[in-house]
Amino acid sequence: MNMKRISLLLTCLLVLFYGRTLAQNNKISFNETEHDFGTVGEKDGNVTFDFVLKNNGNDPVVISNVQASCGCTRPVWTKEPIEKGKTGTISVTYSPLGRVGDFIKTITVFTNQNTPLYLKIRGTVAQGSIAKKALTPEEAYPVAMGSYLLKTKDLKYGRIGMGESKTIKLEVFNNSDKPITQKALKVPKYMAVSFNPAVIPAKTAGTMDVNMHIQENLYGNLAGNIAVLINGVQQSFPYSATVLDDFSVWTAGKKADAGKINVSTTEINFGNFTTGAEWTLKISNSGKLALNVRNIQSSDPSITVSKTRFTVNPGEIGEVKVNADSKKIQSKLQSTLSIITDDPNTPIYDVNVAANKK
Repeated sequence: MNMKRISLLLTCLLVLFYGRTLAQNNKISFNETEHDFGTVGEKDGNVTFDFVLKNNGNDPVVISNVQASCGCTRPVWTKEPIEKGKTGTISVTYSPLGRVGDFIKTITVFTNQNTPLYLKIRGTVAQGSIAKKALTPEEAYPVAMGSYLLKTKDLKYGRIGMGESKTIKLEVFNNSDKPITQKALKVPKYMAVSFNPAVIPAKTAGTMDVNMHIQENLYGNLAGNIAVLINGVQQSFPYSATVLDDFSVWTAGKKADAGKINVSTTEINFGNFTTGAEWTLKISNSGKLALNVRNIQSSDPSITVSKTRFTVNPGEIGEVKVNADSKKIQSKLQSTLSIITDDPNTPIYDVNVAANKK
């Protein structure tokens, strides 16, 4: 009995030694020496991992045999000699069926390098199936226009530089038994729409590619809709963008010397009033170059400004009159003034505006 224990201990020590030898072998290396499959479903089919062997030595490496510690694990390996600097593969497949619980399996690799090499796979087999069910077209494309399905219809470009070109691909699916035709109807001149394909066969996916390329003075928040004919029926697609200077084409020196915006306040509160009210907003420039105010936009039509585009030279102060129109305010107002400039560090400066109508 003691001899058996000693023999078992020696075997374990040898395995541990060989495992360490594998990690330190300077002639052969692997992408992984131990792979964790994580949790796999008992009824989800076999799982496979490719151990990639690289020959770091000068002589060809020949894999003479590969043995797994269990019949549930099946290795398949490269039979041809692996030349210097080249790779071979030991593909190990594990069958989880009927084997619920944790598993660790050892794969012994015999080569013409004399010393066996040891690889391991491990994981946990969960009862039943954990594989995700394939999505139906309606689940994969939740926005429906009849049989014309989309993942989304929103065209949100975020920030886009003046002169920059951005394309959004809307993923679409024809869920009908007949082809669907697509055609752009009403599109702003700074946008272009193309379809891939223009006619979508039945039960087939495609894309609507919508490009935005602004080269005119439309700084600030931009929003609207494009109209598309889907099988002759007009459909509307909303778009939005914030147009700024394209700072990606500026040199480091220009960015360092650029105008720097400073605003007299971050909040304007008109309080309670019955008629029109006015506030003077002061904008200064602490940079080395002129600061160009590209646009000033209000999120509420009851708040207007005296000017929206002007230049503030270094060390100067520009003044803007901010007006609140009581006729357009229902009762309580919370609005935002967005000041768009060519300050690369603060291209958008927001000022909160509040008012109460008596």
